[in-house]
Amino acid sequence: MFRLASNDFVKGAAVAVLAAVFTYLASMFSTPNFDLFAIDWVYIGKVALTAFIAYIAKNFVTAENGKIGGVI
Repeated sequence: MFRLASNDFVKGAAVAVLAAVFTYLASMFSTPNFDLFAIDWVYIGKVALTAFIAYIAKNFVTAENGKIGGVI
């Protein structure tokens, strides 16, 4: 708990990329007449950054037994 391994950053980056891809796909399927150039790339970048920070924060407060805060 309160430690990060070097591979946590790699895994966090993978989560960030997946979150960005799924956000892209969700916007593509939910928008009629989808335009590739009309995507809000800044928003997708914010989603990726938020997912990365959330993953790192979760790993920072998770104990070795997998419990968040050592309790849950």
